[in-house]
Amino acid sequence: EQLVAERQARGDFASLDDFAGRIDPKLLNRRQIEALAAAGAFDGIEPDRPRAFAGAEALLACANSSAHERSTGQGGLFGGDVDLAPVLQLSAAEPWTLAERMTREKDAFGFYFSAHPVEQYEAIVAARGARSYGDICENVDMVPGTRVPMTMAAMVESARPRVSQRGNRFLNLTLSDRSGQFQSSCFDEGAGKILETLAAEGGCALLAVELDLLEGEETPRVTVRGAQSLTDIAATATLQLTCRVDLPEAIGEMAALLERRDDARGRVIVATGDAGTGETIRIRLGRNFALNPDVVARLEMMTGVSEPALSLYTPGDFRVRS
Repeated sequence: EQLVAERQARGDFASLDDFAGRIDPKLLNRRQIEALAAAGAFDGIEPDRPRAFAGAEALLACANSSAHERSTGQGGLFGGDVDLAPVLQLSAAEPWTLAERMTREKDAFGFYFSAHPVEQYEAIVAARGARSYGDICENVDMVPGTRVPMTMAAMVESARPRVSQRGNRFLNLTLSDRSGQFQSSCFDEGAGKILETLAAEGGCALLAVELDLLEGEETPRVTVRGAQSLTDIAATATLQLTCRVDLPEAIGEMAALLERRDDARGRVIVATGDAGTGETIRIRLGRNFALNPDVVARLEMMTGVSEPALSLYTPGDFRVRS
């Protein structure tokens, strides 16, 4: 609230230096600054979250120096002259993987914010036609009393054994996807064992479900009929990375990023323009690449590379140049 009040009183923070020069260091500690960085609060002035996170101590030291140098301490809600703020020096930091970024966001927020663990398997989820709970609630028209089969993908947050009034054992499930958290149940023994294992490790599953809308209810109940670990599916799936490359030097950067392994199954195809004809051609760079969403995220930051995307590999005809 104090930071928002300062921003409203004197304008947006222009940089981390500006932030350090305007805050009262007595109001923040290192852990709070780390939480702000992990949550993405500094993204607008320092998009490198690991760098902002690792620089929490330096930021506080800079804020303390600035506060010490201020002559009156009455220049605003926090006081001081921002021109007296020393220059903040931040060191480089190792980039976070998508999983690390999501974990730190959840630690800061209490829930997944900019991404969700299911999104690590987006190519598989899309290929299987899985739908989110939010999408189903908004776009699937159901008649009360009917049952509709559907494919979903979700993270298994908890699986609690219960016994029905008829004496049947079932699981009361707490699941989540990008649209939010929802409840479900599972009476199938085989699927239940998979879900209990995934709940213990916070894993994600591809689910065969049955939707049931009761009279007077606004959202359908979800009953799981079958489950597969998305990690297990990904281990045998062949992923394909496609992107456009418009600068020759970007190929060298891609080569340094892309890892090839005997046990990997990924394929990489780039699109580029033919200087002679002006047409777009596709070039197959090879197979056995280790591909994941982190690779896509890093390609998005490369100059000369655009439109990186992962999908399930499906054989198709395209023009190949060596």
